[in-house]
Amino acid sequence: MVGSVARFLKLYPSAKLTTEPVSNATSFNCLIAGQWINVDKRNLTEPEKFLLSLMSQEDSSKAVQNNWWHFLTGKADDIPTINKNVRIIQFEIQKNETKQNAIEWLRVFKDTFDDVVDCFLISNNSGVLIETETTSCMDKESIQQMVQLLDSDFYTKSNLYIGQFWPVDEKLPNIFESERRLFKKSIEMRDRVNNLSTVILDFLVEQNLKNTDLFKSLRDKIEIDHKTTQMIDALYRCDSNLAKTSKMLFLHRNTLLYRIEKFYEQTGFDLKDRDDLILCFLLLK
Repeated sequence: MVGSVARFLKLYPSAKLTTEPVSNATSFNCLIAGQWINVDKRNLTEPEKFLLSLMSQEDSSKAVQNNWWHFLTGKADDIPTINKNVRIIQFEIQKNETKQNAIEWLRVFKDTFDDVVDCFLISNNSGVLIETETTSCMDKESIQQMVQLLDSDFYTKSNLYIGQFWPVDEKLPNIFESERRLFKKSIEMRDRVNNLSTVILDFLVEQNLKNTDLFKSLRDKIEIDHKTTQMIDALYRCDSNLAKTSKMLFLHRNTLLYRIEKFYEQTGFDLKDRDDLILCFLLLK
């Protein structure tokens, strides 16, 4: 938990962490370190109400006039017509001085991607980019390098969460809700560009992710067979050591490498990467 959030909760013990602002007349919604905190006005003194009113923020995302946003947040039932898988990249621009700066940041950010479906702000310093799946899509490392250059040019500090590629269907809003929660969790982490593999273990400590559409859909998408299950289990138990894993599986090292590369081509998960390996190991459970 971010230190500033912890100090706020210590000052206001009745406050609650939420994934979204609470819409009612008896609540203050404060955004601290990327985390929404709800405080019941009825538990406050008048001086406390005055101070929190200065910090309170309305849910500006509800005023976003965008068809994709309405679909992803469940405010519209119409499913966008698109035959390709899409991934949603969420971002928060810290140290941003004005909304105009954020708009310019967003323009440059968008131009670095080749197949953008839509890209828009949902507040003065946060937004989403929706990208279709192609062979030219940037991986996490490439996006991380690009964001570092962008922040250097704009004197900002940005946090990103790179979603998985998903079909555009009725499950996507529920999956996006899970990815929004993962994004909020990722803001607390050291790395400023994260994805499911880097956030999953921290998040599972707090949430039962396996019952969500995101996790179920991911298991269906990967379709892990018996040989792959043995390989993932052995890599995990051998701490990613290829020599030990080859010996455990009675495989030549080159055969193991071939299977690892084939799995990467099919799923986008690199079993040589510790975070990807742990995620895939959890999918076996």
